[in-house]
Amino acid sequence: MKLMLKYTSLKEKDLEYLTFILRNGMVTAKQILLKFQEPNIHRVYRRLRKLEGKKYVRHEQIAHKVGVYLGTIDARNLTNVHVTVPTKASVYTMQHNLLLNDLVLFYEFQAEKQGVQFTYRTEREIRHSMIGEGDNQSKLKAYNASRERIPDAVFFFKNAEGVVTTTWVELELNKKERKRYDEKFKLFEQLLSSKRLDDQPYSYDQVIYFADDVKIHNVVNDAKRRLVNADKISIRKIPSVIINERWEEVMPSGSNGETPGPDATN
Repeated sequence: MKLMLKYTSLKEKDLEYLTFILRNGMVTAKQILLKFQEPNIHRVYRRLRKLEGKKYVRHEQIAHKVGVYLGTIDARNLTNVHVTVPTKASVYTMQHNLLLNDLVLFYEFQAEKQGVQFTYRTEREIRHSMIGEGDNQSKLKAYNASRERIPDAVFFFKNAEGVVTTTWVELELNKKERKRYDEKFKLFEQLLSSKRLDDQPYSYDQVIYFADDVKIHNVVNDAKRRLVNADKISIRKIPSVIINERWEEVMPSGSNGETPGPDATN
């Protein structure tokens, strides 16, 4: 990282911001405030304006309400973060993406408070590693062929004994057709029964679905019943800390980040 800084006017924190934005696809200023536990939202905006001015970050306003920040190809080239870079943000993609970011932050804070290690890989990182280089058309074709075989994220939980639990994460906002769940659960049966499938970067110990809709809970619980590895698949509600913006309940004590208020939405 220091070598990258040698020939630019950027600071180490600038690169940390860019890496976080690129890995997660799109983020809000409030999520950056939480991630880096900055003293106030104004410091976040100042740094983002600087990065936007240098064409490393772009800002998009979605649904006249939520402002998100996306990394650019230039930012990826600078940081050498191996991810796919989003070209635009739809309302659904934004909602799904930002909720995943909040889940990551929730588990990072919780792990720190509990004294365990938590790391993660995003769908963008996994997609890049599985699909690799190539022109956009061939990448899109490869992605469409394997999209059901790519998780929304992978969470790694390491306990005090050093044992790592590798978790396939699915964030479900809308209930899908039953057929799609049946096909997905056939994959889960394979994933959870073997050391590692050839097209997968990891072997998995468990699958966790996150959803608030009772219908999704019912269909997931029903679909897993007939599996040998049913006990390794669970579904949870999205933590109330995220839904109700009560981050102070999970943030590490002594953090210097302010509790974000309603004005910290973009």
